[in-house]
Amino acid sequence: MSETRYLAVAFASRSANGHLRPAVTEAAPEGAKVVRTRSDVVAAVFEVDEEVDARSEGERLRWIVAEEADDPEVTVAVSGPKRGSTGAHLALLQAEQAVAVERGNGRKGKTTHFEDLGSYRFVLGQPESDIEAQSEGALGALAEDEERYADLISTLEAFIRLHGSVNAVARDLFLHRNTVRQRLRRIAQLTKADLTDANDRLALHLALLGRDALRHLSA
Repeated sequence: MSETRYLAVAFASRSANGHLRPAVTEAAPEGAKVVRTRSDVVAAVFEVDEEVDARSEGERLRWIVAEEADDPEVTVAVSGPKRGSTGAHLALLQAEQAVAVERGNGRKGKTTHFEDLGSYRFVLGQPESDIEAQSEGALGALAEDEERYADLISTLEAFIRLHGSVNAVARDLFLHRNTVRQRLRRIAQLTKADLTDANDRLALHLALLGRDALRHLSA
């Protein structure tokens, strides 16, 4: 006998005030569990059949909630379908984190599936304390004093984004190549990472994504 499949749909609005939860409750299918996961995020988890199109269902609900809450910029994130109660809990966590990150990245009034988040998928879907621990573990001393090491962090972000090209980083940050090389050596010392190693660069990339995600999740 197959397990029940669940879909989680999270809604974020900063202007709906007390109207968001009633709007979600009204729009959600009968039997849905509706919960407020953050001050401005409400999510619904409900059973679905095998043929459900998760993205279309999320967009359908977004239109209804946007009208009910009188907020055309309601942002929605969907996760699932997933099987069983464990899957339902994971879908809820993924959806509510995804909607916070998407809103933080300026995607207001849109519907996004968790699977469409790119590299964020490898960071989200776990407790925020775990995201923080993994990010701090990879960034080392850089994470201990972000204000002091702001220039190094921006250099590391550019280095990852520009595929490890010193010349491209220098152009992007308007720095001399020697300055970039000096900063990269300092970054390697503080993180204990080998910046020539693909696995170490990936770990740093995910750590930076985790840092960015936490900023949106705490906003």
